[in-house]
Parts: sequence; structure tokens; C-alpha cells
Amino acid sequence: MHLTAWDYLIIIAMLVISAGIGVYFAIRSRHGQSSDDYFLGNRRMSVLPVAVSLSATVMSAITYLGTPADAYIHGPKYGLMFLTRFTVPLLVCFCFVPVFYRLEITTIYEYLEMRFGNTLRFLVIASDFFSGFTYMGIVVYTPALALSTVTGLNLTFSILGTGIICTFYTSIGGIKAVIWTDVFQVAVSMILGACIMIIVGTVKIGGVSEGWHRAVEGGRGELVDFNIDPTIRYTFWSVMVGGSTLMTMVAGTKQSLVQRYNSCATEREAKVAALLGIFGTGIIEILAVTTGMTVYAFYSTCDPLTSNQIDRSDQIVPYFMMDVFSSYPGVPGILIGGAFCASLSSMSSVLNSLAAMAGQDIVKTICPNMSENKYNLVIKVISAIFGIITIVLAFLASVLGDVLETALSIVGLTGGPILGVFLLAMLTPRCNSKGAVVGLIGGTMIGLMLYIGSRFYPPTGHSLPLSTKGCLVSINATTSTADMMWTQTFNGNDFMSYDFKLSTTSSPDLDSHRSLGPGIFYLSHLYLSTVTGLVTMVLGFLVSLVTSWREPSVTDPKLLAPFVATYYTKLHENAKNDSSVHNLKSTDYVPLKIV
Repeated sequence: MHLTAWDYLIIIAMLVISAGIGVYFAIRSRHGQSSDDYFLGNRRMSVLPVAVSLSATVMSAITYLGTPADAYIHGPKYGLMFLTRFTVPLLVCFCFVPVFYRLEITTIYEYLEMRFGNTLRFLVIASDFFSGFTYMGIVVYTPALALSTVTGLNLTFSILGTGIICTFYTSIGGIKAVIWTDVFQVAVSMILGACIMIIVGTVKIGGVSEGWHRAVEGGRGELVDFNIDPTIRYTFWSVMVGGSTLMTMVAGTKQSLVQRYNSCATEREAKVAALLGIFGTGIIEILAVTTGMTVYAFYSTCDPLTSNQIDRSDQIVPYFMMDVFSSYPGVPGILIGGAFCASLSSMSSVLNSLAAMAGQDIVKTICPNMSENKYNLVIKVISAIFGIITIVLAFLASVLGDVLETALSIVGLTGGPILGVFLLAMLTPRCNSKGAVVGLIGGTMIGLMLYIGSRFYPPTGHSLPLSTKGCLVSINATTSTADMMWTQTFNGNDFMSYDFKLSTTSSPDLDSHRSLGPGIFYLSHLYLSTVTGLVTMVLGFLVSLVTSWREPSVTDPKLLAPFVATYYTKLHENAKNDSSVHNLKSTDYVPLKIV
């Protein structure tokens, strides 16, 4: 199965359009682009493109290829993540967005310096640099692997092509180029590609009811599992608790998303963009899970993974693309192009945010008096260098294993403690820098321990059946599977049918039994950000309580969530008016005096 000239033409056209958008905005700003314009679009961006860009930033090639593969192997339970899109926006819109927007900051790390000082600021920057580069490496590698799998095109060429195009338009165009390419990539490529696979796949299997019948027969008919066992991969509780924490962390404390909120013209528009963007990610995830279930129904009696047609579960979607659509010139190009666009959208967003981190939090700190023109040149060079580093890291992503689980685990490892720090900063006026630093380090260490432990003692999960009883293979085909049992002889001149007796009762990439080891390492990867965030908050609060118990601290109300600032302000006013309790003059009080 190979791509045709029409397919290559469509893929190249998608990449050229993305690059062209960057060139367009670079030309528009050629007479002088300020750093505020480069990173925030002069805070004049409209709600709809910002909201679409938010969805594109979160929903990368990991969603386009990894989530369908996850649904194929483990069933549709991950689709419950959609429910978290009704709760997460409340905290994001009424806690994080108002604080960041009113401070008129470029990066979230400037806020941390205002609240806790430079030590914590640079610790969080270091952590986000690590997770950002790792994440970009994965999202560049994934579609490159897809193209290499289905066409035989050199993997190195695919990675270089994606990385160079993205680095080019992100470096020269800034946030405006990133946002508008996201709009094109989401609307034209990612959603269109998913819809094509779902519609055509459903028609080929005989309709929705037949697809659901095959899912039930394959043990994938359970949508909700209320089991409280935290080691099970996906349950109602792991998705609602762990998934909500994960999405709050991404939407509230990731620089790439906060930049988009702050690029809106008003705070109200920023909240609307956040609400629509977060809800949009839920819709895209539903499409991704539906794609995975459609692919499973299509291969319910002939699993390509077990029959050695592919090597890894995250290759199942590109295999489906070529298997079903190879006779339709141009359609595989749209689908593969969607994977590339999904990769470009996330890489460009993270790349721009890392450049903002390096510029505002490092370069400006070291050289505060640098001229605007020189600074603009420096941040563009930094963006290009970061793009090159990402390309190098993409070549290392092949050793990370399951794409979706690895990405969520790394995000939880570093993002959970950072979420805990921001919640301490915005919700607890008593918290001080000592507590925040200790909490961050403690939470990160716990997360690192859990992640490394899970590599040695992987969670078992619940294996779901994968069948090959309907497969037809060449008579000359070979296999190393000792358990292959032939159920028929010749079926025509060139093919024979076989059935893997053992493989129909277990998933090939899940353990058949739980290894001996500490039970905590079997924790579902969705809980990782919740655990690390809670450890950070508890440690931070306790250390703050001990180190500042006798020392008064004053917290600027602008650095607190609005509802927290209002509460403490009312307490302060009540204390001022209660002369029987406090025999102090009104001049002895300062806003938010916490003793």
C-alpha cells in the first residue's frame, strides 16, 4: 500500500499553506513587530480563532492517532473525558484566566516571581522546558511514523519535513501565524480526516448498529466502569478525578494556552475563548474515540496487530487509512495530512511558548535594557534553535512505547506539581516561597518515583480480546507464533485462513498477569497528576505553616483568585470594624494582612 501522486500533492499543499500563513504574517509585520505582538498579537485576537487554536494546541497527533489506537485496544471508556469539559472550565475561567489577564503578563512565570520570587520561577521554567521538549518530540515523531508505516517513506525525511516547516512559520510569524494555522489545521485537516474515517468505516461495516454489535462481541460494549480500584486503566473515577486534574493543569497552567487567553481583547472574551476551546477539545476526543471503535469494528475478526501486519498499536490508524482508502486517490493524502497538521498545531504552540519563556524569563532577566529590535531578533533565533532541538528529540521518541500513555504520564509527572504550586499561590494567601519550593520538589520526586516504578511494574489493566479468525494470509507467509492453529487449509489458490487460538483471549501489549512489586506502581497513569498535585499542595501548606507561623505576610489581592481575594478582603473589613476584638487603629491595617 503506497500513496499516489495525488496524495503527496495534497500533503505538500497542506504543509505549504501552513508555511504560507507564517510568511503572510511575517510580511505584515515587517515594518516593526514588537515582542507583545509576536507573543500576544497585541492583545487584539478574536474569540473564535483563539478558541479553535486552544483546541488544536491540546489535541495533537497523539489525539489523532494515539487516542483511536487506545480505544481500539482498551475500548471506549476514555471517551468519558468529555464529561470533564463541563467542570474544568469553571475553575479555569474563574480562577486562572482573571488573574493572568489582569496582570497583563506575557508568561505565567512572571506571576510566580510576583508571588514567590525567582527561585520557584526558574524551577518551574526548568520543569516546563523538560516536559515541553519531550512532548514536542513525541508529537513530531508520531505522524512521521504513520507516514513511514503506510508508505515506506524514510522516517528521517518525514521528521525533518515536519520539524523544519513548523519551525519556519512559527519563528517568522509569531503567535498570529500559530493561531491562524491552527484554525486551518483543525477545521480542514483534523476534524475532516476523523469524520471521513468514521463515516466511510461505518458504511463499510454495515452501519452503526452492526459496529456496536461487533464492539459488544469483542468485549468493548461497556462505556462506564464504576469500579473504585485505582489500578484499573480507565474507570469513571480515574477519568473524572484524574482526567479533570489533567485538563485543569493543561488549560490553567500551560504557557501555550495562557498566551492565547491573554491575546484576547478583553477579559470576558478570554473567558469565552477558554470555555469554547476546552469544550472543543472534548468534541475532538469523542471523534478520536469513535474513530478507534470504528477501526476496531472493521478489524474485529482480523486484527492487524496480532496477525503481524503492523508492529505497534499506534500504527493501526494509518494502516486503516491505507487499507480502506488506497483505492481513492487523494483521500489517504487528506488523512495522512491531518496527522501532520495535528503535529504542526501542537508543536508550533509549544515552540512559541518556549520562546516566550526563554525571552521574557531568561533573556529579559539577564539583559533588561536590550533594545526592542535586538530582542525581537533574539527571540526568533531562539525559536529556530528550539525547533532544531525538537527535531533531534523526535528521533528519540521511538523508544518511549505507548504514545498516549507516555505523553499523559510525562505531562502528569511535571504538570501535577506545577498545578499544585499555582493552586497554592491563588487559593492560599498564607503560603510562602519556602513552602512552594519544597512542595514542588516533593511532588516532582513522588511523580518521578511513580513513573519509573511503572516502567518496571506496569499496570495490568483488563485485556480485551483481539481476534484473527477471519484473516486471510499468503500461503508463503511465516510467523514466529508457536500457538498458531490452522482451522482451514486452502481457501482459493493463494490464501488460507487461520485462527490464533490464544490471541483471541488476550491483548498482545498487555501483561497476562501482574508482576510482583509495590502496589502503588500499578496506579492508573491518569491519577499521576492528581497524586503529584496533592503532594505538592500538602507539603507546601505544611512548610508554609511552620516557617511563617509567627511571621505576618501580606499578599497582593491581584495575585489571588478573585473569589479568594474577595473573601479575605471582607474578613479584613470586618476585623477593622470590630473594635471589641481588635484594639487597633485603621492605619495599622494593610490589605490582606494575614497573621
